[in-house]
Amino acid sequence: MADLDLTGDVVALTRVICDIPSVSGDEKQLADAVESALRGFAHLEVLRDGDAVVARTGLGRPTRVVLAGHLDTVPIAANLPVVEDGETLRGRGTVDMKAGVAVMLQLAAVLTAPRYDVTYVFYDHEEVAAALNGLGLSRPQSSGLAGR
Repeated sequence: MADLDLTGDVVALTRVICDIPSVSGDEKQLADAVESALRGFAHLEVLRDGDAVVARTGLGRPTRVVLAGHLDTVPIAANLPVVEDGETLRGRGTVDMKAGVAVMLQLAAVLTAPRYDVTYVFYDHEEVAAALNGLGLSRPQSSGLAGR
């Protein structure tokens, strides 16, 4: 499993995330890396349901903000490996949506006392049928995510 450095350079983090295979239906390796990295931060409660990972603060703030991003990509089509072209990353997932996931992960790690409580949702199966999508979490009873 790849180690994700959530407090280092966000571009380097994006590249590592992009290089972990995560075509729809094959997000487990990336979800495992995301979960493992987030569990290293005491200010976050981390929950897992299938290949969806949720991390949240529990500071008792009156308002909660939810940030959500998907972990999967469409199938590979001659666009790997991710390459650096000056200050630009090119390749599968760099724009949709691994750079956003990297920013969310870094915020989750370093924002220990936000003004609002924050829930970070990293979900699976966004690029395929909505019935498979991890954002809806059809399995809440098994994970303790119901009502969260």
